Amino acid sequence: MAKISAEEKAKKKQSMDDKIFSIFINEGWGAVTYDRLAKEFNVRKSSIQAYYPSNIMFATALQGKVFPLVIPLLDFSTKQGFIDSWLIAYKDEEQHLFKEVVEMLFDNIMKDGTSPHSRGSVLRLQQILAQNIGEDDAKMAIKIVFGEIIYLKMQI
Repeated sequence: MAKISAEEKAKKKQSMDDKIFSIFINEGWGAVTYDRLAKEFNVRKSSIQAYYPSNIMFATALQGKVFPLVIPLLDFSTKQGFIDSWLIAYKDEEQHLFKEVVEMLFDNIMKDGTSPHSRGSVLRLQQILAQNIGEDDAKMAIKIVFGEIIYLKMQI
């Protein structure tokens, strides 16, 4: 099998990143799988794994693209405003993107070998909030919203 150049590899990676982003935006995080990408690119799963050694790494394709789309949905002015806006955005059936981002974060955070990108996204969110309401309240708000999501997922 012929080796590909660094430029060709970068182009293939960008193409896969674009496809991951498209699938994520249109169908959600659950649709982003090795099987799906292998089918889309007409290659074996091992070819996809060469670019994304773990499915947690699919999140790297979303880096810098998704955050700007969901941040405007959140109210950073107060702790309660943040919590309320988070829950409203998560429950909004017409705006599924926020829920998909949260699902992706949960999926990646709960796995061993958590993606530093997912962890970094949560910390960045916390830092933005801390600028407005202080470090302690920001940490507490993040803990509350993630706890609320777990509670909602249990459908109690």
